[in-house]
Amino acid sequence: MGVEVEGKCLQCGQALTVSDGGGFFFHLVRCEACGEAKSIGFDEIEPLRASYLKDLSLPYGMVVMAQDHDAEKYWDPDTFAEEKYHRAVEAFAGACACGGRLTLNAPPRCPACRSTHVELGEVTAFYD
Repeated sequence: MGVEVEGKCLQCGQALTVSDGGGFFFHLVRCEACGEAKSIGFDEIEPLRASYLKDLSLPYGMVVMAQDHDAEKYWDPDTFAEEKYHRAVEAFAGACACGGRLTLNAPPRCPACRSTHVELGEVTAFYD
């Protein structure tokens, strides 16, 4: 489950809202250069995700598999390790409009000055 958090840039004082974490139905990637976030729906990467889920250990894998009905259809015995899966998701995400790289673990950045010196406050929303 992902969250939205209000924050403030410690470099320039800009107020900001940061989305963090994916949901039950998507991954959230963020640009390493500008901090822009983008969601990637699991339906967009169905064969890739199905192969990865097959390799998870119980019980989490079985719970999630129940949500991914097409996993059996796309399963390939050459399953993905988590690191390989994350690299594949990032490759699918492509480049940000600014030219930066979208990754699953890029830190939040100030939209005004692009600093990563961000102080996060209270969670203001949850999302699936």
